[in-house]
Amino acid sequence: MSACICGSAVPGANRGWKPLPQIVAVCLVAMLAGCSTAGRPGGTALPDMDSAAAQTFVSRCSACHSVPHPGRHSYQGWLYLVPLMEQRMAERGMLPLTTEDRELILAYLQENAR
Repeated sequence: MSACICGSAVPGANRGWKPLPQIVAVCLVAMLAGCSTAGRPGGTALPDMDSAAAQTFVSRCSACHSVPHPGRHSYQGWLYLVPLMEQRMAERGMLPLTTEDRELILAYLQENAR
């Protein structure tokens, strides 16, 4: 009789893996449920999504990361973060914000910051 190196000849060797598909399914559902409101206070949608300012905020910021809710930071916090993000955009070789885009984004953040 030959020995199996994979361990399947050991009675009950695979017993621990039976719930794996269920565990994976639960984890996926939990992750997907959190995606739509990640980083948004109280799980709320972004304010004024039909405005040009909101659309600019979403399109420019989502190029690198998930879009944070404007209420995540104070306006002063955003005044610190926006130039920092512009620096990171330059480091990655991305197109810089236009003056108009920057003004729209900052106005949107000022109106909707905490």
